[in-house]
Amino acid sequence: MRKKSILFNVLASFMLAIFLTTSLSGCKKISETIEEIWEGYWAGVFDLGEGWQVELNGDRAIYVTAGTTKVGTNVGDSFAIGMELIGNNKWRGYIREKNGFGFLGLGTAEIIDNKLKITPDGAAPYTINKGVKNTGTGGSSGSNAQILTDQKVEGEKGDRKIFKVTLPTGVKQMEIRTTEVAGVYYYNLADLFVRRGSDPTVSLTPQYSWTADWHSVNPNREDEVILITNPPAGVYHIMLYGYNSYFTSQLVVKIVK
Repeated sequence: MRKKSILFNVLASFMLAIFLTTSLSGCKKISETIEEIWEGYWAGVFDLGEGWQVELNGDRAIYVTAGTTKVGTNVGDSFAIGMELIGNNKWRGYIREKNGFGFLGLGTAEIIDNKLKITPDGAAPYTINKGVKNTGTGGSSGSNAQILTDQKVEGEKGDRKIFKVTLPTGVKQMEIRTTEVAGVYYYNLADLFVRRGSDPTVSLTPQYSWTADWHSVNPNREDEVILITNPPAGVYHIMLYGYNSYFTSQLVVKIVK
């Protein structure tokens, strides 16, 4: 009788182990599936109206096409920065208020039925609709525009941060800009140098000088901007240099074909 009891307990424990293993494996698969689904949702194009669109990609969003009725907002400007998943299809980070044309501040974004609901902290929420990317009819500032780089760059005094972009043929204009992001970071203190085919160089002795095809060394905190008309195809080396201080800048490279 004791042997039967022991055998029964062993079998019961074995069945319980199989059940738990199967259940845990099933939960893991479900969890992974959910994560894969949500991960792909912070992506795509949404219409703000009046010809304006924003494109979501990873933890960022930028204006990709634009109408002509909003002063001071351009293709390549940030719509959202640093969005982090905080729940089912819900993110938190820096988002623009006033229907997408105000300042960047903390808030949440949630995609519901192909609509993006934006709720800035302390400001009125708004909703924008999923759209189809349009680069030909959204106004002159958005026509045939393409963003090659849009990223935060940080460095210390003396740092040389190098980035490379490859230009195809047929580009009418390339704009390289470093700027501050309102409400997020303010230290656009680096000088900007660009050279085609090789890295720019800088020297501090006997005086501040550089080897570059284009440069922008505006006073601290002003946008550094380089406009190149009809640039030839090739690899362009972009350098942000901390001349006299640490810096935190947003580097945006956009082209118009």
